Amino acid sequence: MGHFALWTTRIGGRNHGTFTGMSFENLSATWVDEPLTDPGVAADAVDLMVSLGDRRRGTFTVLICDPHNRYLATVAIELPATFSLEPSPAQLCETALHPFIPAAHTAPGTALVLALGRPGPARMTDLDAQWAHAAATICGAAGIRLLGFYVATKDGIYQPALTESAAA
Repeated sequence: MGHFALWTTRIGGRNHGTFTGMSFENLSATWVDEPLTDPGVAADAVDLMVSLGDRRRGTFTVLICDPHNRYLATVAIELPATFSLEPSPAQLCETALHPFIPAAHTAPGTALVLALGRPGPARMTDLDAQWAHAAATICGAAGIRLLGFYVATKDGIYQPALTESAAA
């Protein structure tokens, strides 16, 4: 398993994750003026934008950023109920990202922060690594800047590392 960082969501004043750390409560009032190149700020923004319901259902969330890496908008795409059983996370990721590629090309410099909201444990899984690798590959091939890929679960937010198995 690769290295990952975990940010937890605070619900009802309690930390529900194994590790303590960041949450949307840490966002400043002017967070939209800050670049999402800082993984902590980006994780907090993902925590804010991917609701607990999104995490239970399974969603692919796109945070769209301007050329200065500042937040502009969020689009959440509900995934099929069987998304974790799909034979190819790469194909599902490509289908979800397909409409964003031409849109991003109309605004040069657009950057994305991507998040997989999913049920289950807050640990890195092969599924998470496959999604992260697919997102990086698709964005790279399309010439779109990917500022980060995150996984949001009921326990928190983490950024999976690309592993050899995901790259294969």
